[in-house]
Parts: sequence; structure tokens; C-alpha cells
Amino acid sequence: MSSAEKAFGVIKSMMLMNERFDALDERAKENAREIMDLAKSHSELAQRVAVIEGYIRGRADQAAIQPRLSKD
Repeated sequence: MSSAEKAFGVIKSMMLMNERFDALDERAKENAREIMDLAKSHSELAQRVAVIEGYIRGRADQAAIQPRLSKD
């Protein structure tokens, strides 16, 4: 193999490796976006659960305060 063929092979390998790194970089960016979306969804869900819990606690407190009617 001549030195020109070796040099061409090295350049080709470097270009392929660069393409792979670019693909990995894009995947990493996509994963980061998906994680941010997941974190946002988690936060929104936690807020909704807190509202529901507050409603349930309020109803329970209200029921505890109201006098019960006795069956005489």
C-alpha cells in the first residue's frame, strides 16, 4: 500500500469518525430536550397532585368540623 493510499484511508476514517461524533452530539441534544420535557411534565403533574391533595384535605377538614346529624 502506498503512502497516498494510507493517507487517504486515514482521512476517510477521520471523516467517518467525525460523522459518528456529529450523530452522537445530535442524540445527546435530543436526549437533553426530552429530559427537559420530562422534568416540565413532572413539575406540572406534581402541582396538579398538590391541588388534588389540598382539595381532599379541605373536604376532610370541613367534614370534621360539621356536626353530624343523629338518628334519634
